[in-house]
Amino acid sequence: MESDVSQLLLIADEQQLTQQMAAHYGHLEYQVQVAESPLHALQLLTDCPIHLILFYYDPNVLTHSALLQDVLEKAEEIPLILVTDVTTAHDVTSLLRLGATAVFDLPLDSQLELDKCVARHVRHAKLFFENLRYRRQLEQANLQLNESLAELERDQQAGRLMQQRLMPPEQTQLDGLLINRHTQSSLYLSGDFVDHMSLPDGRVLFYLADVSGHGASSAILTVLLKSLTRSIVADNPFEANMPIAIDDMMARLNEEILAFDVDKHLTMFIGLISADRRRLNYCVGGHYPMPVICQGEQLEYLPGLGSGFPLGLFEGAEYELFRYELQPQFTLMLCSDGVLEVLPNANDVDQQAMFLDVLREQGCHIAGLISGLQLDQSQQVPDDIAVLSIKGGFHE
Repeated sequence: MESDVSQLLLIADEQQLTQQMAAHYGHLEYQVQVAESPLHALQLLTDCPIHLILFYYDPNVLTHSALLQDVLEKAEEIPLILVTDVTTAHDVTSLLRLGATAVFDLPLDSQLELDKCVARHVRHAKLFFENLRYRRQLEQANLQLNESLAELERDQQAGRLMQQRLMPPEQTQLDGLLINRHTQSSLYLSGDFVDHMSLPDGRVLFYLADVSGHGASSAILTVLLKSLTRSIVADNPFEANMPIAIDDMMARLNEEILAFDVDKHLTMFIGLISADRRRLNYCVGGHYPMPVICQGEQLEYLPGLGSGFPLGLFEGAEYELFRYELQPQFTLMLCSDGVLEVLPNANDVDQQAMFLDVLREQGCHIAGLISGLQLDQSQQVPDDIAVLSIKGGFHE
């Protein structure tokens, strides 16, 4: 129905009055539906978008009283104007209490007054039904939105489960190494990712990556990163008597990510522990903060901050290879910058010092870090968090 069409339902069993009313309001450009019987009246209320009911009501006719009750029950939102022979104020008040919108006595003192009343209530009714239509559209849209959000949440939960399964177990033992990880996302899916693998000659390759942004797009890049890294490892001979060029690996990963043109970049720390667990080779791709090395009473950040660009930003980027001597007993703690977000507001230097203080007080291990930063009490963190700890000299 077009909004400028005014629908009138005329209920009258007096033929002359019916013809006069139908002709009059038709001339005033109302679309008049005439009920030929009580059953027809109720059917029209069901089938037609009626804006106002004009009812010739004779209180002395039993069918009129019954029909009035039915109409009031079936169309309580539609204005109802009664044209009737009742004359006492008490009778008029009773009809208004039943639900009539207005009551006009016959013979009409002024057709103009009735016309004004009809026009006013039709206008209000059209506004009411237009608002009702909008409300129903909004309710339907809201229902669809809630269904879409519920489906998205299910997808996100499934994606989170898949992403977690792509990472190594939370605890792994590898020939004298104890490797633990902890991840905590600000949303369902995380842009932080950790992985490690044991090479055939006993060396262990590991990395921690932090993709820019949050959510599904960042999480997808972590999956791509795992696939690319494993593919590069599979293509490399990595013989025991040959050094592994992890700086070349970083450069290749950078080019591969650029080639995908995903408008994302990531920071990354990648390391390689020798088979005898005495040496660490590593590269830094814009990663912050630097990993912490705990050896004996010494606890410090590894050198190399700012030595390499994030991956996925610059073509031809080169990465510096660092070497670090490991003691028989050591712990290496890698973290994404999300851990700094839960520290009190301070400048970068203060936050780095605070982070070392937490490790000194709680112990250089993941459980202590989680407790010291109260991550076990956080329902939601401001940024994705990933922690990877590697402990050397571990024996069952």
